[in-house]
Amino acid sequence: MSNKVTKHLAKAAQANGICTPWLNELKSLDDKDALVDMYIRGIDFCLEHDYPSNDFIRENFKGVMEKHGVFLDDAIALQDQSKCIALGTTNGKVTATGYSVSEVWAKHDSALNIVAKDNAFVMVDVYDNAVVNVIASDRAKVCVNHHGGKVIQKATGDAVVKIREKSNK
Repeated sequence: MSNKVTKHLAKAAQANGICTPWLNELKSLDDKDALVDMYIRGIDFCLEHDYPSNDFIRENFKGVMEKHGVFLDDAIALQDQSKCIALGTTNGKVTATGYSVSEVWAKHDSALNIVAKDNAFVMVDVYDNAVVNVIASDRAKVCVNHHGGKVIQKATGDAVVKIREKSNK
């Protein structure tokens, strides 16, 4: 990987107000997998600032990021995956079963069906124009942080779907 990807990311992160320790760590990375891992660890910052842009992600990280659970304009069908970040027009289904724990972020114009069964726990963050349809059954628990977009929910059995309204800042 060329160092220009890291340089571009560092410059854009600095413009968005990244803290010095994270900026220094970012500058030290020269591997795309490590950059994707850092993106996930700093997901709140990245989603808040739409950083990096979808075009930059598409150009530099397609083919690398998907194994980490980051999807852009993809059709997905995931089961018991610990993390799913749906960007652009990603659409599909995320299923959590057994005692699995999943974190899901839906941003831009993503559309996801989230199915939680058994004793699964799913944490969901919804932004922008994303549409998330949550179907929970058995003893599953789903917590949705609603920053924007649309959330449709259905819970049966002893399942619980909790929606927390967040500011649209």
